Amino acid sequence: MIEIANLVVKYKTVTFNFEDYKFKKNKVSVISGRNGAGKTTLLKSIASLIEYEGNIKVNGEITYNSQEAVIFNRSTYENIVYPLKIRKLDISLYQEKINKYCKVLNIEHLLNKNALKLSSGEKMKISIVRSIIFNPKIVLLDEPTTHLDLESINELSILIKELKNKITFIIVSHNKTFIEELIDEEYHLGGNICLS
Repeated sequence: MIEIANLVVKYKTVTFNFEDYKFKKNKVSVISGRNGAGKTTLLKSIASLIEYEGNIKVNGEITYNSQEAVIFNRSTYENIVYPLKIRKLDISLYQEKINKYCKVLNIEHLLNKNALKLSSGEKMKISIVRSIIFNPKIVLLDEPTTHLDLESINELSILIKELKNKITFIIVSHNKTFIEELIDEEYHLGGNICLS
């Protein structure tokens, strides 16, 4: 599903060298390691959001969900259907799925609200639904529980468990309870940093 080989990412003051690894299809893979080990850098490399050296093979459409939700000055519903619109997909075919995912994450009552005026946790939920609604093969989640309360974290766990037979999830999270609930595979980062 995703294979990295000879992967190197260079910044001005630090270089990350990643061990070769294969992320398995339809599994929840967790990237672990201390702060500064390159976890977010790895996710952004896989999503082709930053430059890198080496090889990353990705089989299928991929979406990256950042630590801070990127929200448009539109309603919750319009934020969620945005990836459907840009792909020129028939939104009506996804309506049942939108309602279902929003119900699981308890944001169905927010669909007509201006998303920018909602809480950080609600924005994160909107961003997560938006990132899965168009049926990508791979979803990258970078610290998805940061702004979520315990009940919301449990709701997100339920949604991921339900979807992982269709979607490969790669997650970075410091929330041990959340991780232990979901983890199938672990890719640990350590000793791969060179300061310059």
